[in-house]
Amino acid sequence: MTQITHGGIDSSPVPEPTSKAQNFRIGAQFTRFPTLANEGLLESLQAALHAGFSAITLNSLPLETQNSSEQQLREAIDQLLEADVELTLGLGSAGPADAPLALRTETAKMLELGIDLGCRDFFLYTRSVRDASHQQQLRQILHSLQSLASIAAQSGARINLKTHEDLASNEVAALVEQLDPAVFSIGLDVANLVVRGEDPLAVAEKLSNRIGSTHLEDLVLFPISSGYRRRLRPIGEGVLDYHRLITVLWEAGVRTFTLEQHQGRFDTEVSNPSWFASEPHIDPVQLGALAGYSWKTSQLVRSGSIADLAHWDENPSAETKLSQLQSSAAQLAKILDDVSTRNGSLEES
Repeated sequence: MTQITHGGIDSSPVPEPTSKAQNFRIGAQFTRFPTLANEGLLESLQAALHAGFSAITLNSLPLETQNSSEQQLREAIDQLLEADVELTLGLGSAGPADAPLALRTETAKMLELGIDLGCRDFFLYTRSVRDASHQQQLRQILHSLQSLASIAAQSGARINLKTHEDLASNEVAALVEQLDPAVFSIGLDVANLVVRGEDPLAVAEKLSNRIGSTHLEDLVLFPISSGYRRRLRPIGEGVLDYHRLITVLWEAGVRTFTLEQHQGRFDTEVSNPSWFASEPHIDPVQLGALAGYSWKTSQLVRSGSIADLAHWDENPSAETKLSQLQSSAAQLAKILDDVSTRNGSLEES
């Protein structure tokens, strides 16, 4: 791989957290790379490449257009693409919205800009509320996605709908199934699934043939009076069986594995009977898996491997976030080396 410098493309090698076979990519998702919150986009991209990432997902193209001129954005992305880095751009929210037409117009504008900048891979998230109007909200989201289909299809672009914390995986799948399969796929956000009472491993297996992008973090589930409280961890330092998860994704053909480092804090209110009224997808087996994750979390606390819940409300420093991202990348690289080696014969065929 080559790297971005302030003078352009530098051909010197960059260390990468990948196997010698280089048959997969490890990506990083961010608005700005950890410790560079006050720097420009180019500095963040340069830092990500120096860290060895060969794929980059920018959280929000709309935000980037506010922080950088179009020329600055174009120059940064041009250098990134010339460095053979896989690029994904976040288009923002697919809704629902109080002004859906305005949202669709703005999202289409961002999609056209991203395509013009040379990107062909995008993702969207949702902001629905789980109340009596939820089905109506889903219809509005579907209309927003449909409004982007022809723009994407004309340029060969793909759009991934993220499993955000507000939607169950079957709702995301149902939306994607009503859309052009040449354009739309699912963006598997692993840690978000537990918020809706789902087991990430079971969902990955169920949706594996429709997954177009990944957003990867580990997690712990603390027991609380209303159910479980999610906190996020670097890969290998939580309760998910990441070796199994990556094997499922690999066998489904996924070759880009993107790490998302953030602080999203949510509860899963399985001890609240009224919670189930808005969760018709609930599977008792998957609820059992969540109970198992909560038990493992308690064991980690008892062993001293992690602090108890009372110590998890303080935001980590930028340096800690960087360390966590590096730890996730190193662990993910080890898992991918093993999984890709074990499946080498499948690659050759």
